[in-house]
Amino acid sequence: MSSGSAPSSQRIHPGSDSIPERLDVTRTMRRRSKSSRSLPTRARTHRSIRALATAFFFALSIAGCQTEPHLSFDPPLVCRTPGPVTESVFLIGDAGAPELPDLTAADPAELVDPVLVALRRDVAASVEAIGADQTAVVVLGDNVYPAGMPPIGDEDYERAARILDAQIAAIGPARGFFTLGNHDWDQGVEDGWQRAKAQLDYLSNKGPNISVHPPNICPGPEVVRFGDHIHFIFMDIWAAIYQTEFRNGPLSHCQPPAGEGRLIPIIDAALHDEGNRRSVMIAHPPLLTSGPHGGYFRWQEHLFPLRVFNRNLWIPLPILGSIIPFARLSGVTDTDQMSGPYKEYIESAKALFSPGHPTLVAAGHEHSLQVHVDPTGVFHAVSGAGSSSKVDYVRDMKSDLMSLAAPGYMRLDAYEDATLRLNVFSVDESRESTLVFSTCVP
Repeated sequence: MSSGSAPSSQRIHPGSDSIPERLDVTRTMRRRSKSSRSLPTRARTHRSIRALATAFFFALSIAGCQTEPHLSFDPPLVCRTPGPVTESVFLIGDAGAPELPDLTAADPAELVDPVLVALRRDVAASVEAIGADQTAVVVLGDNVYPAGMPPIGDEDYERAARILDAQIAAIGPARGFFTLGNHDWDQGVEDGWQRAKAQLDYLSNKGPNISVHPPNICPGPEVVRFGDHIHFIFMDIWAAIYQTEFRNGPLSHCQPPAGEGRLIPIIDAALHDEGNRRSVMIAHPPLLTSGPHGGYFRWQEHLFPLRVFNRNLWIPLPILGSIIPFARLSGVTDTDQMSGPYKEYIESAKALFSPGHPTLVAAGHEHSLQVHVDPTGVFHAVSGAGSSSKVDYVRDMKSDLMSLAAPGYMRLDAYEDATLRLNVFSVDESRESTLVFSTCVP
């Protein structure tokens, strides 16, 4: 593992995702004069094409206005008296599309994915330094792409099992805490609970160090204490959405019952019951994000909209292509922050937050690495870059300390004086991890 950290005086950006310059559309959008109606057919056609193009780029300029970079930012905080590390918690999300060896390979179970190989090495180093009981890996959801764990007998079952086994291999003897994401619930379709349950059943038989949270594919919250300083609060937001939509369905056993704000006082109690521990809230979708789930779209998403379904579909659809980004901005899918259920989750959670309660919110969902601080001083770690093939773009926000479109993961270190440090690692094709950002979490 490389220890070279990024300079604290610089914000980290993906170099290939620079924000397009504003387009001056004032001249090209001026009203056509009466004399232009007598133009030759070819000229009128050219003007029509220009008008369509202008409308398209005008839409892009609006999108650009929403993602204007903020040049002022806070540098990372320096831990003054950290002392020795007592617990380390690795945070990795959206690792459900790893590189797998061919079934005909000499060892089809060999770990070959760059991110998981680097993670295994770093976890093993932590286990050697402070012990397996003091080292944990929190897997932040979307553990199996594209539609979660199918039932036994399904033609895709063995492939899904190999995907989960690769993640378990990276965890090794450390504690492995798995939580579920929207893909693990097959995007919340009515029989999605079967895939969530299949993953729960599979992971529950993988040893005493591997567990799924919250239990029984329920929404939670569930409190888990780790080591001497960490107080986890696990939430499954898509279980909550499913429980609400199918009130008499297979999650009717979950308590409390869905709806009417019954979860709010339970979450509030969990946030203030940590004693001398530092509370870390765990859920798949982030509360703060500068990625596409937060409504930040590049011009590529307007011109090549089909890449949201398949990254290899470089089919240009000018003008029509903007329908998908604008539809997402209107909240058509529960996976975006603009949707009703996601908004409700954000508003409810933030209403309960106070300085230090929680100390940090850890999430995946966005396929990037981001660190934010909200107005109450709560830190937000977005670590959803566990699959190299799915890394996505990021933009700037006033709240972010760093944002990087690169595969990788994070590590939260706790010290004997209860100080926390959040470290962000990127992983290259040679399977090496590099410390790119580090900040104290007061």
